Amino acid sequence: MAECDGRCYGRTPRGQHSALLKAGQLKKMESAILHRSLGKAYPTAVSGQGVYLITDNGQKILDGSSGAAVSSLGHGNTEVIEAVVTQARNLSFAHTSFFTSDPAEELARVIIDRSNGAFSKVTFLSSGSEAVETALKIARQHHIYNGEPERIHIIGRMHAYHGNTLGALAAGNNPPRRDAFSPLLSSAFHHVSRCFYDADGQGMSEGVYEDRLISEIESKIETLGPKTVAAMIVEPVGGATLGSVPPTRTYLPRLKDLCSRYGILLIFDEVMCGMGRVGSYHAWQQLGGVAPDLQTIGKGLGAGYQPLSAVLLAPKVVAAFEEGSKKSLKFTSGHTFQGHSMGCAGALAVHRILKRDQLISHVGEMGMLLESVLQKGLLSEINEYAVSMRGMGLFRTVDFGRMQVALGGPLAQEVADETFRRGAAVYTCSPAVDAILFAPPFIITAKEVAELSDIFVSALRAVTKRRKGSKL
Repeated sequence: MAECDGRCYGRTPRGQHSALLKAGQLKKMESAILHRSLGKAYPTAVSGQGVYLITDNGQKILDGSSGAAVSSLGHGNTEVIEAVVTQARNLSFAHTSFFTSDPAEELARVIIDRSNGAFSKVTFLSSGSEAVETALKIARQHHIYNGEPERIHIIGRMHAYHGNTLGALAAGNNPPRRDAFSPLLSSAFHHVSRCFYDADGQGMSEGVYEDRLISEIESKIETLGPKTVAAMIVEPVGGATLGSVPPTRTYLPRLKDLCSRYGILLIFDEVMCGMGRVGSYHAWQQLGGVAPDLQTIGKGLGAGYQPLSAVLLAPKVVAAFEEGSKKSLKFTSGHTFQGHSMGCAGALAVHRILKRDQLISHVGEMGMLLESVLQKGLLSEINEYAVSMRGMGLFRTVDFGRMQVALGGPLAQEVADETFRRGAAVYTCSPAVDAILFAPPFIITAKEVAELSDIFVSALRAVTKRRKGSKL
């Protein structure tokens, strides 16, 4: 007989636990975990295969957002799993104060080789927040090594999200996540307007709107003092705070030019939008083609098979560190699990599969299909409301816009909950927009795209019907 699944602490055999729960013979124990929401009952995911996750009661959920744009290869990929297991057998952990490892070295070379000569060094960490913190520290120390210790200010953007640690929260400006901790956040961080032409550029051409943004940034630099600004950090394609918002056409190249003129390092946060998610290896490769000085990656880097993130360094940043080392200056940072060999081994397998199976080009094809079927479904069901779509690749957002006004308030969370009940998981954006983000695994098929769209549209139809009924 199979064994216990752990939640009953060994008191029932595996496989009998769910059956007993259904029969009412076993009371489910209260969770000892401090969950994200204390008022929510979470189903237990017990397995996954392809684009689907399976709960302990047998419900099959189509992973329409890859968690939070993480599971780019889907679930249960045996090739990646075997790479992790093999590495665990050979070497599970060796501290990077003493050793490097073959998987970390090889993965770094793979990333550099696919980056158009933009980067010459990589450092691996565990989470996107760690990567952002490290990028900020690298930027600060770069200027110290260059003899400019007065460069202490960091410029970010409104409604950006860069992570959940204090430095990353300070760099971003996602009010619901940030507000409770604002007294703890450094005054060295400053924010300028977001780049969201569809929402903010009414009455202006795209060029005029972009001019205003660049002028605002330059004004902020001048106000702070050009010699006091260390870095600017942006998401090339906005993440879940605003919902897959691409920049205006020449915003990123102009931003790089502006920062270069003032000696400021430009950091691209591609933790969510990078690693193939928008249809190119790095998002910036199809957004003007201008690379940053530092870049953070994560989520899709290891596709969820192991926690892994990284910071990519341009040659000029590396050169400053090399000069600093000649003066006995040392990079001051470090995390216990950075460069973890098992994480790097899993990610190396992920990258081999991405290239071999041409999955990034598949992302572009399936992204266009997802947009098409969603638009068709939305127009046929709720064409009397203002619903819009935006995004790139398999990073797409449905924004309910003025629909919430007609139906009594924000819809996104209610629609996401109804979508989950009907068999698909989609990601609710922050309260800054009333929108839902789609970011399914890269391996999704046309049939599964149609299934995801059908479930979502039927859920939205049910919610609008309820809302209309409640207003009668």
